[in-house]
Amino acid sequence: MTDACYIDAMQQRPLRAPVPVIVAVLLLTLAACAPALDGVDTSAFETPAALEVERAAQEAYHRMELGRLRLGVYTTNVLVDLDLPRGARVTVEAFGDDDYRLRFTSDAALDLAWIVTPDGVRRTAS
Repeated sequence: MTDACYIDAMQQRPLRAPVPVIVAVLLLTLAACAPALDGVDTSAFETPAALEVERAAQEAYHRMELGRLRLGVYTTNVLVDLDLPRGARVTVEAFGDDDYRLRFTSDAALDLAWIVTPDGVRRTAS
């Protein structure tokens, strides 16, 4: 019998991180990327008045996108009969064939605003 040298003869298990550690790291990473609402209590966005304005902003987003699918360009004509809650306003901040930016505000939800762009609806401080 001869002496033999066995390199890596022991089977090695792959290094595995526990699932809770992976989930925690993922949540912390996502939380760091979330937009901050400086000085605004996020529960203010959950009031009935704020939810009505957000509903109108979501509807405006979908109307703008459907209008682009039909016509090939963005147009504010699709917003003519948009049902806005009492005291709500829409401001067109930027507009072009391929881009737009609308700001929704309301007297019933002071210091809150919703920005509507081709990327969707985003909550922000006004």
